[in-house]
Amino acid sequence: MNFNLNEAIEILERTPKTLESFLSGLSDDWLKCNEGEGTWNPSQVVDHLIECEKNNWIPRLKTIVEEGENKAFPPFDRDAHINNPSQTSISQKLNELKYLRAQNIEIVMGLIKSNAQFELTGKHPAFGK
Repeated sequence: MNFNLNEAIEILERTPKTLESFLSGLSDDWLKCNEGEGTWNPSQVVDHLIECEKNNWIPRLKTIVEEGENKAFPPFDRDAHINNPSQTSISQKLNELKYLRAQNIEIVMGLIKSNAQFELTGKHPAFGK
């Protein structure tokens, strides 16, 4: 399958709704339990996705589009949500994720002007090209 922006948007738009259907109304026992040390519970996963919406994939996309491989992506702390946990309810988290994702989809639609941009590559701060 070749990458198609409209098809990618279909999935990006559905992710918050899918999580909402899985997680809304569950007890804290379900939302706060994990599979052991080094694993994340469902609430932490949503916190991580919010952090990614704010500080990961859009800054990386902008760097690729604007700088290519000339500049490394901004670093991303994948454990920021663990080190600074949110105290909001799952409902509030899901609403924030939905809002941020909608904003970011608009950004993507403004950044991507042609299919040729899908051939651009970037530079990861730790892994390189």
